[in-house]
Amino acid sequence: MSTRMTLGAAGRTAAAALIAAALFAAGPARAGAAGAAKPFSLVVDAGYVFVHQPGFGHGWRYGGGLQFRTAKRAAFEVLVESYGVPVAEGAGSVTAGGLAAGRMDMTSLVFNQHVFLLTRGRVLPYATLGVGLAFIGYAPDDPAVVVEKDIVDRFALHVGGGIDLRVSRRLFVTGRLRYNMVKTWVEPLPREGPIRDTDPLAQDMMHLYGLEFGLGLRLAF
Repeated sequence: MSTRMTLGAAGRTAAAALIAAALFAAGPARAGAAGAAKPFSLVVDAGYVFVHQPGFGHGWRYGGGLQFRTAKRAAFEVLVESYGVPVAEGAGSVTAGGLAAGRMDMTSLVFNQHVFLLTRGRVLPYATLGVGLAFIGYAPDDPAVVVEKDIVDRFALHVGGGIDLRVSRRLFVTGRLRYNMVKTWVEPLPREGPIRDTDPLAQDMMHLYGLEFGLGLRLAF
């Protein structure tokens, strides 16, 4: 499993802009705003993901983290989530013959900014924009296959939305729908040098765009 984090200048700029928006959007939440919204929540959810890259399948996902209310209509969320999907023979590469049949696992550290469209009532829809770090693992089904390729860890963009359904003052049922967009490539092993020295035209690029559905709970304090 690759352990590199390949963040470019654009990735760092986007992450900084998102965090700045979370900290400064509309100022601190007021008491009584958003239906007496609590400033801190624990979030857990699980669901399903469909990866659109040809040769990559679908599977279960799960995650959990913390959410911080930063304004009347804004909340900042930090999540760790993971999923695994099957990989078909020959997937993920045009010029190098593809991967052997196996399994891809992706674990992401995600920073989400939520903007709530409604702030009172039992049904609270929201839009989401986020960035994250995707740590990608690949293993062939046949243990006799020598692993000579890897999938590079990459920066990710998250876009989507969801609905919080208020059960009580502190407990919410939350549903999510979003894209986890990771653009990466298959890298031959052993590595001959740093990734930055690889000619982009020689890379076997992949768009591991996962459509994620989730259902979970949010407990506010």
